[in-house]
Amino acid sequence: MSEDLNPLSFLNGPERRLLGPLVARLCATGNARFQQAIETTGAEATVRMACVNALRIYAIVLFVLGSLGRLAHLVPVAYTCFVLAGACMVWSFWCLYTVVGPEREHKRLRASNSPLS
Repeated sequence: MSEDLNPLSFLNGPERRLLGPLVARLCATGNARFQQAIETTGAEATVRMACVNALRIYAIVLFVLGSLGRLAHLVPVAYTCFVLAGACMVWSFWCLYTVVGPEREHKRLRASNSPLS
């Protein structure tokens, strides 16, 4: 992602506070696949997908912690981790839903600016 474009500008307040560092790290890659995603779907949709991926990473970690808590017979801790993992998954589906609009808008703008139209 270019240096002048801040990925956190596409996140709302709670997302910025809870997911900001991980989303920024996910967007700080210079790999060709990431750059292709930006060109294909746009920066906002790509950052929103990084948000989805960050939430899924949190959900996996919380599920593992819950499983370890269950094995250690720490039932309240385990259930708390499981509930938080479920909340992360629900939130990730919401973020996935919010990817569609910016992606469509980027593709529409790209099609209207193409020399073939």
